[in-house]
Amino acid sequence: MVVGDLVYNDDFDCNCNYDIYDCSDGKQYGNGAELIFCTQRDGFNKPLDRILDMKIKYITTQDSTIVIEAAK
Repeated sequence: MVVGDLVYNDDFDCNCNYDIYDCSDGKQYGNGAELIFCTQRDGFNKPLDRILDMKIKYITTQDSTIVIEAAK
């Protein structure tokens, strides 16, 4: 599954806050991975295509926000 399947999909409405972390280098969201998109910071805009095409590796929640770890 890629990020776009979850957060920017015409057939599915993801109407909540989410954070996307780049975990391509093996880091995790709590251990140094870069936050590359955040709805609270960036708004509910379309993430860049390079982010939407990243593969989802792990999903969890933290403080009412979906946390998505993704990799290239």
